[in-house]
Amino acid sequence: MPIEEDFTEALRTAISTFEPPNTPSLLQACVRNGRRRRRRRAAAVAVSGTAVLALVGLGTTVVPGLLSDPTADHTGPAASATTGSATPSATPKPTFTGALPADRALATMTALLPRGLTHSSPPGGRQSGQLWVDDGHGTSLLEVHVSRQASTAAIRSHVFAGTRPLADGTLIATRQAPPGTDPGHATVNVLHPDGLYVTIMVWQAPSQNTPSTRTTPILTPAQLQAIATSPQWR
Repeated sequence: MPIEEDFTEALRTAISTFEPPNTPSLLQACVRNGRRRRRRRAAAVAVSGTAVLALVGLGTTVVPGLLSDPTADHTGPAASATTGSATPSATPKPTFTGALPADRALATMTALLPRGLTHSSPPGGRQSGQLWVDDGHGTSLLEVHVSRQASTAAIRSHVFAGTRPLADGTLIATRQAPPGTDPGHATVNVLHPDGLYVTIMVWQAPSQNTPSTRTTPILTPAQLQAIATSPQWR
C-alpha cells in the first residue's frame, strides 16, 4: 500500500477511537480552581491590610523603617539620629587675648568695688582705664590694666622678682609709695599661670599729680588684692 494510503488509514483509525473530553467536568474543575485562587488573593490582601494598620497603630516613626526597601542602608545620619542622641558639648567660655579693652576692665572693677562708694569717670577715663571713687572723705583715682601675656619672662623678672608663687602658681606683688610721697598711692600686680596679668593702682587724690586729699587709702590692701585676684577678670 502506498505511504499516502497508510497515513490516511491511520488517521481514520485514530478518529474512530477518539473519545471527546468530558466538557462539563472540565468546566467545573476550572471554576473550582478559579474560586480557590480568588479566595487566596483575598486572604493575602486582608493580611497585608492588617499588617499596615498595625504598623500605623505603632506610630509613624516605625513605619518608614519597616516599609522601606529591605536592601537600603539604614546606618546613615537619619538612622543614627533615631537610634541615639549625642549630648551637645559645652560651649567654651569666651575669653580675650592681648589687652582687655579699658571700658570692659572698668566695668569689671566697678562691679567689684565695696559697697558705700560712689564712682564717676574722669576726662578720658574710659580710654585710660581710670575711675574716680569717693567714700565721702575725699576722692581717689583708681586705674586698672588687664592683659593676657603670651610671654611672662620679663614681667616675672622685673615686677615679681623675689615673689613666692601661691599653690596654684599665681604671683601677687603689692607695693606702697614711700612715706612722704604725695600723693600717696599703692599698686597691686597679679600674674596667673595662664598669662592673665592684672594691675590696679590707687591714689589718695583725684590725680597722679595733685596733693593728697585723703589721710588714709580708700581701699585697704586686702580689698585691693581681693579685687585684683577676682576670677571675674577672666
